[in-house]
Amino acid sequence: MYAFTRPGDEEGQDFARSLGAVWAGGSEQPPPDSLDGAIIFAPVGELVPLALKAVAPGGVVVCAGIHMSDIPSFPYKILWQERVLRSVANLTRLDGEEFLALARQIPIQTQVSSFPLTQANVALDCLRHGKIKGAAVLVP
Repeated sequence: MYAFTRPGDEEGQDFARSLGAVWAGGSEQPPPDSLDGAIIFAPVGELVPLALKAVAPGGVVVCAGIHMSDIPSFPYKILWQERVLRSVANLTRLDGEEFLALARQIPIQTQVSSFPLTQANVALDCLRHGKIKGAAVLVP
């Protein structure tokens, strides 16, 4: 697994490597190898062309957020060669079942920061400022 963070986020990159990433770098850096696929969790449209450039022909880029800023124009050559761009809305139930089955086989480690629902704005502020390692979860 390769992990991309905000440019200069060495703490986040160290965290990704501690969870098993073989490489971690800023989102502006190309990975050391072409990727089979990429999942973009950040709601930042500018990352889409960068991810398409990083995947090998036939690779898939998935925009995993429900909301994302506009995707800027990009040259057709980074989509060419059967690269695929899709959003989570285009994933099927079977995709999810296959992913969860695969997740059981891989020693996935997670780190979660829980916030009461009443502190949703605090959680969002922490996310915006890179103060959360792993995932933020709102608990009703």
